[in-house]
Amino acid sequence: MKVGDRDRICGRHSGIPECCIDWYTGPWRNLVLVVPYLWDLHWKANYRSAEPDYIRCPPCVESNRVVEIKECECHEDR
Repeated sequence: MKVGDRDRICGRHSGIPECCIDWYTGPWRNLVLVVPYLWDLHWKANYRSAEPDYIRCPPCVESNRVVEIKECECHEDR
């Protein structure tokens, strides 16, 4: 299993939008590894007008799209 595959599978089971899963497993992960302070900046924007329990992609942050997270059974294997 490649890095991010488990996050992608659990994200889908949890009901996280595909665009946010793509952002988290791709640009977000690479961005915060290279420029760690961007994590804090994005997280503050993520919480500006909502309180999601996941990292939203920039378009979802901008439109304030938040979904309710479902319980994923995959996490029990971690």
